[in-house]
Amino acid sequence: MIADDSKWVPALGKFPLPIEVVPCGLGATRRAIEKAFAECGVSGQMAVRKAKGGDKDGHVFVTDGGHWIVDAQLGRIVDPPGLAKALSAIPGVVEHGLFIGLAGSAVLAGGDGIRVIERRKPKGDLE
Repeated sequence: MIADDSKWVPALGKFPLPIEVVPCGLGATRRAIEKAFAECGVSGQMAVRKAKGGDKDGHVFVTDGGHWIVDAQLGRIVDPPGLAKALSAIPGVVEHGLFIGLAGSAVLAGGDGIRVIERRKPKGDLE
């Protein structure tokens, strides 16, 4: 993963969590997302992302796949793997911004230079 160092946080939740959803059935999908949040011990406001540079009617941002993004302002996420699993199981959720276990290292660039952070391996891991 490569990012600027402003993205480094001690716990997930400082920034809104993007959740890509199928527009059809959005109401049911939002209710299922809210239930998943409650089961995972988080709560917060959700808003459908608006397109930038659009007119004052606030047209919805549409992904390349024709989906919408719901941004969830949750505060601290205490169980990111559990929340990722719960969101992935919801029909209507295409993807979410919790990329658990995908990167082995992160390269962060900032005013003080570049910092490389390696993921800790669990005890007993033979790799």
